[in-house]
Amino acid sequence: MKKIFIIFTLILQFSLSSDISGIVKHCNKGNMTACSILGDIYYVADGVPQDYAKAQKYWRKACNSKEVNACYNLGVLYQEGQGVSQDYRQALELYTQSCNAEHASACLNLAYLYLQGKGVDKNEQKARDLYKQACDGKKAEGCYSLGNLYFYGKGGDKDYNKASELYAKACEYDHDDACDNLGVMYAKGEGIPRDYDKAREFFTKVCGDNKAGACYNLGILFDYGYGVEQDYKEAIRLYTKACDMHHIKACYSLGIMYNKGDGVSVDYPKALGLYTKSCNMGHASACYNIGTMYYEGVGVRTDRGLSNSYFKKACGFGDKKSCSIH
Repeated sequence: MKKIFIIFTLILQFSLSSDISGIVKHCNKGNMTACSILGDIYYVADGVPQDYAKAQKYWRKACNSKEVNACYNLGVLYQEGQGVSQDYRQALELYTQSCNAEHASACLNLAYLYLQGKGVDKNEQKARDLYKQACDGKKAEGCYSLGNLYFYGKGGDKDYNKASELYAKACEYDHDDACDNLGVMYAKGEGIPRDYDKAREFFTKVCGDNKAGACYNLGILFDYGYGVEQDYKEAIRLYTKACDMHHIKACYSLGIMYNKGDGVSVDYPKALGLYTKSCNMGHASACYNIGTMYYEGVGVRTDRGLSNSYFKKACGFGDKKSCSIH
């Protein structure tokens, strides 16, 4: 689950040409929206030097008068330790106050704290409830994170069907990871009927946004001919795109294609380079393949010492067959 801590700003409620002194006067006269906006201005450095201390001052004043957005933003400062000492308990209190007032982003961040056990005892069931509030508030990350909890059975029963519904909802809100996860579920038939056409649709959408995982997954469909005519050249293009974004499995798969000559001329140096890139990122099978190349002298000079070092590395990454070799 990734951490979300977005500051919500209200600056546009005032004319952008307004002199800051005028906004200060409104704040001093008791207009708490103005106070909250002053916090926004100093946080994002809109025409003034960035000053977390002043942002904290104005947000605190507004929050003390129940300005919900200010309380949420103040919580972000404490969660991240920006201009204040990092204090998860204080963040928890502020997010709770805002979430209780139906501030969806506050519910989202509060769910993260309960899920990770930061400033409070870890409580996955509570995280589920809070992610649901965030999702109901049309927060894509809330729907996606709740989908993950149902998918992995955290905080309650595992429910693939519910997970797919939540991923679909998050995907409608343009959450790329949710679209990719939904594509994987359709490709594997996990809890929903297998449908390669839908999988390809989701992978294509997200790959277009330059998301490495989706490009890799789309490459698999073309590599093995799942729901499409097998097309090694298209698989190579997609694996290359994902590998250029440092996707560990894509680099390994691309290495195999150059090693075997699938859709391309056999190129052992190219395969070795791709295996090395993947191995350096922790891919056990890539390390094993390098070890095999040096052991058998495939495209390289035979070097049993170097071979053993790669088998040892592969073993360390969990490749059992390598453990019995080196």
